[in-house]
Amino acid sequence: MSLVSTDAVSASLGPCFVAGAGRPLLKCGSALCRSSSFAGPTVNFSVASCSVVVGAFLGGLWSKRRPRKGTSVASAREDADCLLNTYGHRELVFTRGAGHHLYDAEGWEYLDFTSGIAVNCLGHCDQGWAEAVGMQAGTLAHTSNMYLTLPQVDLAEKLVKLSFADKVFFCNSGTEANEAAIKFSRKVHFSEGQPREQFVAFENSFHGRTMGSLALTWKDKYRTPFAPLMSSVKFLKYNTEDLTGISEHTCAVFVEPIQGEGGVVPGTSAFLRALRRRCDEVGALLVFDEVQSGLGRSGRLFAYELGGVVPDMLTLAKPLAGGLPIGAVLLSDKVASAIQPGDHGSTFAGAPVVCAAANYTINRLSDPGFLANVRSMGERLRAGLRSLAEPRGLTVRGEGLLNGVVFETASSCSAVQRAAQERGLLVLTAGAGNVLRILPALTVTASEVDEALAVLADSFNSCETN
Repeated sequence: MSLVSTDAVSASLGPCFVAGAGRPLLKCGSALCRSSSFAGPTVNFSVASCSVVVGAFLGGLWSKRRPRKGTSVASAREDADCLLNTYGHRELVFTRGAGHHLYDAEGWEYLDFTSGIAVNCLGHCDQGWAEAVGMQAGTLAHTSNMYLTLPQVDLAEKLVKLSFADKVFFCNSGTEANEAAIKFSRKVHFSEGQPREQFVAFENSFHGRTMGSLALTWKDKYRTPFAPLMSSVKFLKYNTEDLTGISEHTCAVFVEPIQGEGGVVPGTSAFLRALRRRCDEVGALLVFDEVQSGLGRSGRLFAYELGGVVPDMLTLAKPLAGGLPIGAVLLSDKVASAIQPGDHGSTFAGAPVVCAAANYTINRLSDPGFLANVRSMGERLRAGLRSLAEPRGLTVRGEGLLNGVVFETASSCSAVQRAAQERGLLVLTAGAGNVLRILPALTVTASEVDEALAVLADSFNSCETN
């Protein structure tokens, strides 16, 4: 294996190389490389087993990203004594973000394939986004919802035009959006003179951590310390054919069209269509939680478009404002007509600054070319992940840029996640800790996808040899 400069590159280079603008190339002439199993438009290398990936970050990259066993400055402060620790040990302190990279307090650069848990859909500090936020912050920041503001009205109009919805309710987060949908569901049946208490959710679901949304969340470790929760919740198997658990007593069915926290599990079109039919048969409302899967993440603006199933309500949050806190419930007239002034509200919801950010974000996300690129990058990423996973007996699943690699154990998954972080790549876990969850910004480029695949290949190899 030899390191060659970009000036020395010629047609004689073998098919196995990793390249970046202005960066050295690592060339391997092995027979394994010559039988490369992964090919993309701009790079051509075998991520499954070739040792070329060990050197993928030599030269210009390795000077900024090196294997690191130490921790960032916050660890010396034990995660800062003044913070209530609800997220465990956090060893990295980030001080700056740019594009698809984060920079920690010690100056190290990381390729961010978490995007703030699917929040930073345009990457970090997008120039147009920052300008929209700054301009609005210097004009009008807050009024309360006793008054209308133009950014809020504009955003509501955009969401209605782009979706099935007739009305929009704004809040501040995904869990708040689901709490609102719970209340709105109850109010619909109350208004019809037939109050219903029961809700249906699904195994491995995640709908939030406040008391109502927590009652719809599957994992015992989240639920048990806070019992008793809302007791009238029934959990069914996800992607099941047996929907008899949904009855005339069911107020609403909450479902993620693609489970994120639950392990990156797409709902089948047949399952989602059957849910719609069953809800119509028994008069239950159908609520899609697209907090993580919505707004371009699936390759469509809304994940419900994948199966062609239209819900009665849809909850949004994470990427809606590109990095600022906002949530929304999209409602059909059937639901909206039951809601009256005083039924619900929020002081900060739909404030001018966050709505200005969301208007800019939606304008970007709703461009057909933008979503086509999300689909293209998702296909590229899954192809590379499969070439890593399948020789190891692992599976890959996902849609668009919401993807996961399913490991046999949580320990093997966390080992790869840790190895990737040490090499300058940030990824997440999901499910029972056994799914490597990969959520790059929706603006990710082909070269960055290939870069991440190279790091993951090296991470897989390092975990197998240790």
